[in-house]
Amino acid sequence: MDLRRIDDWGLLSGASVEIRAHGVPVCNGMVDDVTDDGGILWIRSTIEGRRLFEKAASYEAWACEERLGFHYRVSAS
Repeated sequence: MDLRRIDDWGLLSGASVEIRAHGVPVCNGMVDDVTDDGGILWIRSTIEGRRLFEKAASYEAWACEERLGFHYRVSAS
């Protein structure tokens, strides 16, 4: 699976994502909710339950590009 960093978190509601901190994966799961400004999202993980992540705290969201109807801007880094 080819994951890409998603810069616009506002588009991730319902997506399966991997959250990374400084390049290290910290959580995998489904995006349960996102704030209107896309600065905060909640991940529902089968292992850890529901967790909150803030973009301003240097977290990154990574997702697979192949999701149908999933139009977003990605970064190749």
